[in-house]
Formats: sequence, C-alpha cells, structure tokens
Amino acid sequence: MTSGVGFSFNTWEISSQKHWLLDGLEEEEEEEQHQQTLKDKEAAAHLEECKKNKNKYAPLIRAKVPSDPTIIPAQYAMRHLKAEEYCELYYFTNKGLEDTTVSMLIAELDALVMMPSMDGVHSWIPAAAVKDPKAAPVNEFLTWEEFNEAAPRMILSMRIHDWPDDQVQTHIQFWTALQEHHWHHALDPLKQQALLMYQSQQWHRWHLTIGTTHGWSLEEINQDLLLEAREDLFNEQGNQ
Repeated sequence: MTSGVGFSFNTWEISSQKHWLLDGLEEEEEEEQHQQTLKDKEAAAHLEECKKNKNKYAPLIRAKVPSDPTIIPAQYAMRHLKAEEYCELYYFTNKGLEDTTVSMLIAELDALVMMPSMDGVHSWIPAAAVKDPKAAPVNEFLTWEEFNEAAPRMILSMRIHDWPDDQVQTHIQFWTALQEHHWHHALDPLKQQALLMYQSQQWHRWHLTIGTTHGWSLEEINQDLLLEAREDLFNEQGNQ
C-alpha cells in the first residue's frame, strides 16, 4: 500500500511539473508573439512616417556642391515623368523652372493626398504633385528658344526616372528631326510655328496610344499632317 501511494504521488508530481512547463512555454510564446506584434506595428508606423516625410528620412549624399545649377521642375511634372506620362515641355523651360523656384520659396507646407502608384501601392504625396496650381501653356505655343531650352532637360529627366532606352531614343530622334527640318529656318513664321504645333499634337497622341494596337513611331515626320498644321495656323490668323 505504501509503495502504491508513493507511486501515485510521484506520478501526480511529474504530471504537475509537465503542465507547469507547458504553461510556461505557452506564456513565453504568447509574450514573443505580443512583442513581435508590437515590433510589426512600430515598423508599419515608421514606414508610413517615411512615406509622409520623404525628405526627412532621405539618405544624405556626401558629394561636392555641383557647379551646374540643379534643375528642379514642378512636382506635378516630376510625378508625370516618373509615371512615364505626357508632360508639357513648358515645365522645363527657363520660365517654367523660374516659376517653380518662386512657388517653392513662397509656398506653405503642402497638404498630402493618398494616391495609388503604378504597382497599385498607395502612398502619400504632396497635393501640388497631383494638380498643377498654374496651368502650363501647351507645347504648340512655345517659342523655338523655349523648345530648345526644354527638350534636353526633359531627356535628362526621362533618364533619371528610368524611362526605357527605346522611348528616350525615340524622343531624341523626334525632336532632332524637328530641329533639322527645313521649315525650322523658313522665312514664313507660320511654317516654323507649324513644326511646334505638329510636335505638340503628335507627341500627345503618341502618349495616348502607347501600349495599344494603334501606336506608331514619332521618328519620321508626317509631311501631310505638318501641312495641315500650317493651314490651321493660317486660318486662325485670318480669323483674328
């Protein structure tokens, strides 16, 4: 009898210790899960903070002060370029860059709005990047001097924002063909303006057809459409 009682007591003691150990392990696991949940929440909050205040958390670049002036177009223009969308050349002219600089110096802190990116992820961006506070003149109303200011700068920005090489080369060849066209130096000012009108109209149309079965190449100028542009300008001049 005595040995039986001792065996029963030992069995109970072992079982009790086993439950105690299991309870301790469960508590440790719950505490680890709780700590991990807190870390995940902190990481998510930090990520959201970085999205809202990109400049605050941007890595510092240890480089010398550049001798050339830094080109900073309007946020609205940069957002469209980053998304590989149509953007008016005006933002890259001397006047457009000057307007942006003045706006940056006098503007108050921008409101933030949430917008989806190309990969579907939502992020906070300045409201000025969504809507242009001052509508830019369309490309056809630029002068040739302004066009020559803007085109090289836009090409540079395209490369900075990782546009595909074939698209960048298409723009280079398109704009070069316009500059080398014999109408560029014609005595008739309407022919010179017709090239800029053609550039504006066809470049915009080209952007609208990217990725569709109706796309085409900008590299070769359509002389028939160029003549139509010149005729439109002549008719507008006659109606004034």
